[in-house]
Amino acid sequence: MNERKNKIVKLLWDFQSLREEHIERICNCTRSDIDVLIANKILVRDKTTGLIRHKAKQMNNRNVVVFDVVMEYLERNPEIKKGKHPVNVTLKTRYISYDIIAIKEEEMDKLFNEIDIVSKSDKIIIIIETKNYIKRPINTTRECYICTYPPLDIVDKLN
Repeated sequence: MNERKNKIVKLLWDFQSLREEHIERICNCTRSDIDVLIANKILVRDKTTGLIRHKAKQMNNRNVVVFDVVMEYLERNPEIKKGKHPVNVTLKTRYISYDIIAIKEEEMDKLFNEIDIVSKSDKIIIIIETKNYIKRPINTTRECYICTYPPLDIVDKLN
């Protein structure tokens, strides 16, 4: 396997499942690189959603929506790392670090109270699976963006 294919496999090992366009942009690869890994049964393409996952991992829709946000930061050439739960992804650009966290609505209160314990980044992006976001206090002085999905929308900004 070449370096590009190794990068694809590592990305999906860390993040379970992503959209094909996420993989192509992050790994600077082509669809044929992904198709070879699928043909060799290293990766699996879900027939209903089209998402790509590592064969040893389960689908993770939270990571998929987190990477929809990550795509907005790629022009800044970030370092992309797997976060420590509940952080899905930590992005580090030249000057700023971001923690991106995807949660369900029922997890909001706990996260909002413990945000400074679970995240040490400069800025935080929280993505909540809900259509009816109700503003709540967040226990942090750092800049924080609140998004909802589906569809992915910014609904609040703090500090």
